[in-house]
Amino acid sequence: MSTKTKELVVKDNALVEASHSLNLVPQRLIVLAIIEAREQGKMIKAGGILKIKASDYVKAFSVETKSGAAYRALKSAADELLGATFKWKSKDENGKQEINVSQFVQRITYVEEAAYIKIMFSQDVMPLITRLDKRYTEYDLIQISDLKSGYSLRVFEMFMQWIGNRNPPTIKLEDFRERLGLADDQYETMSDFKKRVLNPSIAEINLKTNIEAEYKQDKEGVKIVGFKLISKYKKPIKKKVVDVNKEVGSEEKTQTSKKIPALSDAQIETFGDKLFKNFDFKRDVLGQNSLFMGKSEDDCKRLIKKLLADQNQVNEWRKHMLAVGYCYPEKQNKP
Repeated sequence: MSTKTKELVVKDNALVEASHSLNLVPQRLIVLAIIEAREQGKMIKAGGILKIKASDYVKAFSVETKSGAAYRALKSAADELLGATFKWKSKDENGKQEINVSQFVQRITYVEEAAYIKIMFSQDVMPLITRLDKRYTEYDLIQISDLKSGYSLRVFEMFMQWIGNRNPPTIKLEDFRERLGLADDQYETMSDFKKRVLNPSIAEINLKTNIEAEYKQDKEGVKIVGFKLISKYKKPIKKKVVDVNKEVGSEEKTQTSKKIPALSDAQIETFGDKLFKNFDFKRDVLGQNSLFMGKSEDDCKRLIKKLLADQNQVNEWRKHMLAVGYCYPEKQNKP
């Protein structure tokens, strides 16, 4: 898998709306396999082999672990995926609704010595990730890289299906629960469902992704029968303008007005790596600046470090520098 800053995940809406109960890591494994399938540059047929390295998993999801542990996590996820099924809807030749049940994968190959696995998707899955028509949902891998809940990832995809739509269709409660793979006796009451599943998922999505998400309840009388998922992209964070005439705390005024002096070569190396790993920097800079778009991770790191040699650029990124641990030298001239 090539290591791009922005990796596009694209699924047919039938797969987004499908019902399954996969945990977080198997869902991540599917995402990496989808990206690998698209990066092969052609519509691969059922039977195509997709290689997923433990190192890919570590890079994609910022997992702070050794490759051996990452491989074991992938192997465990693949074991779960191999026996898992999903249910999705389609139409027959007369326009009647069909309910399909199929397996995600046909075969898994384990290569422990080289710390990777190979996946062969089932013949029902391949069209849902490669032969796409107008009904599909897409998002960048970085959007879900920090999500720690399988429910959050599924709910995020539901929001992305209608991103920017002010009046999305209502998802019936029973359909919502089914998509999340909830059994009838799981979180039966609405208060428990909201407390344990819906609200924590939306809170994590709002905190860790670049969309603002909320829901509206659809009711029949006092009974909640469904939800409308409303979302939009967050605007890039603008630079903070400091009003020098406004009284502010000395610490806040110091942090927002001090210029960062030119960085040493060692500092450039250190903070270049730290900035690249920082989610807010990825979202606000890498995700918005055309200089970085389409470049590999290594090229992005090199470009960040090259730009850090420019003191003006360093100070444009001052907020991010402070966020990743930059400390002003003790002897600092006033601006």
